[in-house]
Amino acid sequence: MKMIGLLGGTSWPSTIEYYRILNQLAQAELSGFHSANLLLRSIDFHEIKSHYHDGWDKIPLLLKKEIEAFIDLAPDCLLICNNTLHKAFDQIEADLRLSLPVFHIVDAVGHFAQTQNLKHLLLLGTKFTMEDGFYQKRLEEQFDLVVKIPSLLERITIQAIQTQLARGILKQEFRLHFVDLIRKYSAVDAVVLACTELPLAIHQSDVDVVVLNSIECQCKEAFEFAIGN
Repeated sequence: MKMIGLLGGTSWPSTIEYYRILNQLAQAELSGFHSANLLLRSIDFHEIKSHYHDGWDKIPLLLKKEIEAFIDLAPDCLLICNNTLHKAFDQIEADLRLSLPVFHIVDAVGHFAQTQNLKHLLLLGTKFTMEDGFYQKRLEEQFDLVVKIPSLLERITIQAIQTQLARGILKQEFRLHFVDLIRKYSAVDAVVLACTELPLAIHQSDVDVVVLNSIECQCKEAFEFAIGN
């Protein structure tokens, strides 16, 4: 099995989900005592996160530094364990000149939506991700999908919940909020959890509409690569 590199700590609660999902995939596919061949670099996220809303121009270079340090450890592929940071990755990808595959989280969602014939998507994420347009535009232009964004009040509330999830705080009321929110958008084919913390609060079993967990989509593509499928 090839080694999957995880650039994590972005945040730590959701990085744990990557470890869990990849190992569950290994168990399901290989059985026995198999586990995923992983290399995790958990970075100190504070400096990058502090520039999300004030000084975004600094983030691409900070991310570039972290990726270059990780590549020296020689993983066979790379997962950036964060949705929003893929906006920064898009800005530096050409300069990095990577010789290993990076499984882009937005593309992974788009590929899965296409294979399942899902057309109309509700995008849930950080307020930045929902409002910036980088995620929505890529899904619409590269995958011919129709993406719906929640209202301003809903975006503010989702952000408040996400901030607590990123700190390891999980409450039953978060799940109930997302269940009610998703029910309001009954016309969509699927809901995209475009933030790695949101799957901590809402699951497929909670709602009838298809839930696209961006972590699962990204991990499945990386795992298929790792086992040579």
